[in-house]
Amino acid sequence: MVEFTVIGPLITLLGLAMLQYGLLYFTKNQHNHASFMAARAGSTGHADIGTIENAYARALVPLYGGGTDPAKLEASYQRALADVKAQSRIELLNPTSESYRDFNSPLLQARYNLPDSKHVIPNSGQALRPASVISPLSGQNIQDANLLKLRITTGYRPQVPLVGAMYANYLKWADDGTSTARTALLVAGRIPVVMHVTVQMQSDAIEGPTVTFPGMGNGGNPTDPGMPPGPTSPPSACATALCTQPPSDPAPTPTDPGGLCPNGYCEVCPKTVPVTTTLPGDINFAFGQSTLTAAGMQQLDALIVSARAGNYAAVAITGYTDQIGSAAENLALSQARAQTVRQYLIAHGLTDRPITATGAGATNLKVELAQCSGKTGAALQACLADNRRVEVTLIP
Repeated sequence: MVEFTVIGPLITLLGLAMLQYGLLYFTKNQHNHASFMAARAGSTGHADIGTIENAYARALVPLYGGGTDPAKLEASYQRALADVKAQSRIELLNPTSESYRDFNSPLLQARYNLPDSKHVIPNSGQALRPASVISPLSGQNIQDANLLKLRITTGYRPQVPLVGAMYANYLKWADDGTSTARTALLVAGRIPVVMHVTVQMQSDAIEGPTVTFPGMGNGGNPTDPGMPPGPTSPPSACATALCTQPPSDPAPTPTDPGGLCPNGYCEVCPKTVPVTTTLPGDINFAFGQSTLTAAGMQQLDALIVSARAGNYAAVAITGYTDQIGSAAENLALSQARAQTVRQYLIAHGLTDRPITATGAGATNLKVELAQCSGKTGAALQACLADNRRVEVTLIP
């Protein structure tokens, strides 16, 4: 009986840990399959982010109840799609914005009836196109530009008692805070699950929300980035052995023997600092436009989660532009973009604190014009991309 009393809880905990890991492994496999289905749909659907998102949600229907008739299947699909929109982040890593500028086909732009701001990468005749021609803006050849690369980050809510909380608490401690989306998932009690998938394009890629990645990575010399940085702070104290509850506050001790503070205690508040998030302009807005892209909405959704989780009294939004165009035009564009972000935050539930929006035009520059000497057109736009941004500051 003594031996069982000692070893029984350990065996139970080990069994629960194996069960939780098995559930997480199964979920990861299902999301891996969904990611490939999403990439396949994107490869035949002109790299459209909406097509990719819908295919990803359709492939997750079994995880959300499935069904034996069309009505039940549709209900499961709607649950999956709502969770994907709320908790998942789909990033189109390739083609990059530089790829679209390098390999744009004006003939296809006209055929698809697209504006000048939406570029098209041709998919036909890949075997006949020279692979040795590397474009300096993207550091790619035409075959590289016809690869569809996705990174999908989603959040798994642990289901097993005790062990699920241990998983989540450990990951919160290990989080380095470099990813707003990852931190938001951890705050929401979910375990981040990341999928990468690469497929060959089977249709002409039409520009949408994508990342900017100029030139050849690491100067064309692959390097091992090494292990990611680990936590620098000690783990937080816990009230239980399994760290499922935070500790209760200990009874305060008098800090004012002279009697100058009420009840003998002098409260000292820690110094709080504002937290600023920079939203790159080319990802959140098309060049010269003030309408949010799908990628911009995803970044703002993650920011809303962070703002709700923290104790912030106000939000300040500042828009910036590059030096292309007149000062009056840039000031108006920066104000319009800041106002668009403000309206989105309010429309999606961030209404319990004041939100200000300011346009600063081409000020507080990250890249000076002298650094882009000799560049014009798309090359100049890419060089000045860091100046086009919106900064959102959460004020404690």
